[in-house]
Formats: sequence, structure tokens, C-alpha cells
Amino acid sequence: MKKEDRLTLEEFAALIKRIEAQSLKKGDAQILEAVIKKTLLIEQKYRQGKITSRKQWGRLLAIARPKESDD
Repeated sequence: MKKEDRLTLEEFAALIKRIEAQSLKKGDAQILEAVIKKTLLIEQKYRQGKITSRKQWGRLLAIARPKESDD
């Protein structure tokens, strides 16, 4: 995944504010789904001892921007 396609910390902070305000925008559901799936994947790989490098860790942590709407 290209760096410019990844969500930034600022975009995550804005998403958290929208969640707290209960005013989600289009694409937010896709981001939340990706975050939950990534969290579960990372936990599984960590428990299996399959995370062996910083590069691999970085790839696992990356979350892509949504490309399509939630419709």
C-alpha cells in the first residue's frame, strides 16, 4: 500500500471525534470495519509469533482510505 493511500493520525483523530459526536460521514463505516479486522489480524499473528520484523509490523498497521461510498 502506498504511503499516500494510508490514513493519517489526523484523519483517525477526526474519525474518533465524529464517532463521539455520532455524526459519521460516508466512508467511516469502511474505515471502522478495516480497523477492527486489522486489530484482530494483528492479535492473531502476534499470538502465532508471525510478526518478525518492523517492516511487517508497519504493513499490518496501515489502514487504507476508503475508495467507495457506504451506499
